[in-house]
Amino acid sequence: MSEKSLYQDRQLRIEHHPSSSQDHLLYVKEKEGEEVEYLIQRGILRELARTPRGEIERKISNFSPEILTEVKREGIGVDGLHVALCQAYIEEEERMRIALRE
Repeated sequence: MSEKSLYQDRQLRIEHHPSSSQDHLLYVKEKEGEEVEYLIQRGILRELARTPRGEIERKISNFSPEILTEVKREGIGVDGLHVALCQAYIEEEERMRIALRE
């Protein structure tokens, strides 16, 4: 995982938006090797990370049905996406705690 990434695995990557530290970008790697980019607007990462597992698909669908379509097409699934969102949020919070101590 790069220092820039909040989360990264073989198929998903989550970073801060380059021009807005409060927005995020979700990258989904397609089978062909291309990446598709989705904007996660301010506050959405936190909201999705704190959403209970049984409600996450509905909440993502309300926010961006295209993301659900893409992750399902690539065989990732909603639970995999939810884990990535949670891990990215945890990493972001940890980086903020460290920055406040410095």
